[in-house]
Amino acid sequence: YNDEEKGESYVEVDNFIPLFGLSPKLGPIGNWGLEIEKNAIKVDNSYDYQTNIPGVYAIGDVNTYKGKLKLILSGFHEAAVMCQSAYQRINPGKRYVMKYTTVGGVEGFDGSKKEAKKEVVQSIS
Repeated sequence: YNDEEKGESYVEVDNFIPLFGLSPKLGPIGNWGLEIEKNAIKVDNSYDYQTNIPGVYAIGDVNTYKGKLKLILSGFHEAAVMCQSAYQRINPGKRYVMKYTTVGGVEGFDGSKKEAKKEVVQSIS
C-alpha cells in the first residue's frame, strides 16, 4: 500500500533475508532449490544477480559467478544493480531515476541536508 502523506510505499513479500557475515554459510537457504556451486549461490551477473529462481537475488560473498571478486566494493556494486532490478519487479512500468548523492545531497543522521553548492551542480549538469 502507499502512504502518500509520508511518501512511502509498502510491498508484501514472501521473505526478505538480509544476512551479514564474514563466512558465507547457506544454512536452510541451501535447501531452497537454488543452484549452488562450491557452497555459494550461482547468479546471473550479466544482468541483475538473480538466482535460478525468478525474483530471488543473491549479492555479496554468498554468491558466485565467473570472475567473482570477493571484495566489499563488488558487493556494493551488486547491491546497486540488484536494487534497480527489484524496483522494476515491484513497480513494473514505473521509471526510476537514479539520484547521485554527491550532486543532490544526502540527509545526515542529524536531519540536516548536505548539498553541493549550486555553481558546482550547474557546472556538471
